[in-house]
Amino acid sequence: MIVDELRYCAYIQEQGVGANDKVASSVKSYVSYLNSVSRLLDEKIDSNLIRSENDIKKILYSLKGKRASNTLNNYKSALNQYLKFLKNEKKI
Repeated sequence: MIVDELRYCAYIQEQGVGANDKVASSVKSYVSYLNSVSRLLDEKIDSNLIRSENDIKKILYSLKGKRASNTLNNYKSALNQYLKFLKNEKKI
């Protein structure tokens, strides 16, 4: 589960994510990546889980070996965008 999912989607679209998509939606992909992380950790994606880049590193480290490195890179991109969203919303 992603807390403030709709506002997160709106935020990343404002940042240009998905602007050049022709086949698949990057915004939907980012949501899918965050939902995968949420399921794997059995935690909701929110400001309690992600407060800094160090938290993202810890999350990715805990998932290492459970997913391919390309998938982890996708997770990292989505998590970084969520951190930026939280900072923009001043939730952290």
